[in-house]
Parts: sequence; C-alpha cells; structure tokens
Amino acid sequence: MSGEDIRQQLDRLSRRERGRLIAGLVNRLGHQHLELAEDVAQEAMLAALSTWQYQGTPDNPAAWLTRVAHNKAIDRLRHEARNQRLDEGVDIGAAPEPEPERIADPELRLIFLCSNTALEGVDRLALTLRVVSGFTAREIANAFLAPETAVAQRLSRARHKLQRLPGPEASPPSIFEIERHLPAALKVIYLMFSLGYAPRSGEQLVRRDVALEAQRLARELADTQHTNTADAQALAALLCFQVSRLNARESESGLPVLLRNQDRSAWDRSAVDAGMHYLQAARAADSPSRYHLEAGIASLYASAPSWEQIDWDAILMLYEKLEALAQSPVVQINASVARAFAGQAEAALRQLDALADEPLLTHYAPFHLARAEVLRLLGQEDRARQQFQAAIESGSSAPVLQHLQQRCLFHH
Repeated sequence: MSGEDIRQQLDRLSRRERGRLIAGLVNRLGHQHLELAEDVAQEAMLAALSTWQYQGTPDNPAAWLTRVAHNKAIDRLRHEARNQRLDEGVDIGAAPEPEPERIADPELRLIFLCSNTALEGVDRLALTLRVVSGFTAREIANAFLAPETAVAQRLSRARHKLQRLPGPEASPPSIFEIERHLPAALKVIYLMFSLGYAPRSGEQLVRRDVALEAQRLARELADTQHTNTADAQALAALLCFQVSRLNARESESGLPVLLRNQDRSAWDRSAVDAGMHYLQAARAADSPSRYHLEAGIASLYASAPSWEQIDWDAILMLYEKLEALAQSPVVQINASVARAFAGQAEAALRQLDALADEPLLTHYAPFHLARAEVLRLLGQEDRARQQFQAAIESGSSAPVLQHLQQRCLFHH
C-alpha cells in the first residue's frame, strides 16, 4: 500500500476514531490530562503513517492506535513525574466502567466533559468541536463567523480551565443532573453535524464520517431513558432527515446536486422513517425549540413527492417562527430563500438587502448564494451573476467552488 493510500486510510480512520480514542484516554487518565490525550492521539496517527507503509496495516487499526496512544501517554506521564503509580502493563481497554447512573457512551461522556457549564457557552462549543471531532480553529471560526485568532484563544482558555477543575466538578453528569447539561451537548452535536454535512473548506463536499457520527450521538441521546427529552428527539429527527439525502446531494464527480435536481429515489427512506418517528415523539414538548422547527422544515422536504410539490407556504410559516425564536442572520438568509420560493421574491430580496451591511456576512458564501437565487427568480441575471462571483470569492469547499464557477459561467 502506497504512502498516499495509507494517508487516506488514516484520514478516514482519524475522523471516525478520534473522539473514541481521546474519550478512552481521558476516561483512563483523568480530565486533567485532556491536552495530553489530544497530543498522543495525534502522535499515534503520525506513528501509523510512518509504520504501516512498511509493515502493513494491522488487522485492527483502531486497537493499534489505541495501544500506541496509551503507551505514549504513560511514557509522557512517567517522564514528567506526574503519576508514578500507573502500571505499564495496564491496557487502555481496562478503563473503569462508568457508574450506572452516569452516561455510558464514551464519546458522549467526552462531549459532556467538554461542554461543562463551568466554561462559557461559546468556549464549550468550540472546545467540544475541537476535541471530539478534530475541527481546526479555522473551521470552527467559519462556523461561528468569528476571527480564527479569537477562536484559538478561546480553545486554549477553555482547555486549561477545564483541566484545572476539581474531579467531582469535571465528572460526567449523573441522571439527576442531566437536564442542566443536556442543552449544551445537543447544541454541539448540532454544530458537529453542520460542519460535517456542509464544510466550508477542504476537498470534500461532505465529511460523511463526522455527519454520521453526529447523527449516531443524537439518536443515542434520543433513545436513552434519561436523555430522551423532546429537544433530543427533535434533533435526532432533524439529523435523520438530513442524512437521508446524503447519497443524492453529491454527483458521481463529487460536486453538489441542488435539492431541486436530486434523485429522490436515492434518498434513504429508512432514515426518513426514523426522522418521522423521532419528530412524532418530539411533539410532547411544551413549546417548540429550534430543533423542532428545523426538523419540521426538513420533514416537509422529505415528504414532498417532488420539488414542484414542496409546500413552500408551510415551510415559510415554520421559518417565520424560527426567525422569531433564533434571531440569527443565518436563519434569516434561509428564510428569505423560502420566502422567494413561496412567491414573495421581492420581499425576500428586501430582507437580504437589509443584511448586506452585516460585517459577518461579507465573506459568508451562503448569503451571496441566497441573493443570487432570489435575483435569478426575479430575472435579474446580471446581478445574480455578480452574487455568484461574490460567493466564489468568499471561499468554500473545493467541490462547492467548482460548482459555483460552473453556475457563474452558465449565467454569463
């Protein structure tokens, strides 16, 4: 196997196993060694890159990485004289079992650790995205529409504060404390999925492993007795609906396929059915959350037999509720597109024009794409082409940029 093949295999394995590997190390060594766990996980990946090319890929690559990372952690701890009692022969698999009244899934435990309420809200989200899924400061900054340097500072501050917490304060919440901690965990899983489903940089249209892992975690929470709140059910519904379109939203050449052009027979109907199941369970909520409204919108896309039969009036009604609830320019952008397809294109353009002076949206490609779409509906092809060009200049993943360049040429 060539070095490039090994690198690609490791890249896939890293995305799938990173959270589990770090979770196991933190569970074994303690939260105060979170940064060490991150470091040795990365060192294990580098060791695999240099070893597997000559010795071949082991039968169980994940176990190999776990063993190497664990041994490196023990060596580092001994060298730094931090813990002389750790037994060199103890395997990472012998980590203590979680107490029955606490979260069992190791990645969920790690998410709850990183989203500890002792940290500030944005710091919790940034740290969890970095540790569990390996997103870079730049990728997280893109998600938050924030400067990369500010996010890097937040990550450093949050990591150090978390590691200094006393043991009891850093323990995963018990079933009696879960309600207070659950909203932060749901939000980070939502963002984790968003960054996997539609990355704003890199060579891939979709980071499928990240998106599917976020869906798994959401369903784990929705299916577990003490975490299956209406919000958890709604988030699981939303992610199931989104996952159902994964195979249809990417062409054979890896370029995006717009919703109106997707082959609906390629949608995963089992994922749609699961989404409907969770959405029905989520209706027990006293008041709808953002996840409820977004899942409702996604369900209308999923249940329509064709693009032409989408109920845009119903979607717009849900978006208007979401606008009032979320107070987010990103929601306003999406709502404007729904408003245009519901026959209110001029009102949609006024809404987008009102956002034009928002500094955070200057280099936000979806904003320019929304304006291009609305202008196209209004027959203003020259202005639409200018907006496509602005979207290209704002940056995105390589497949999206290629797709935009093709659309820009088409509208020339």
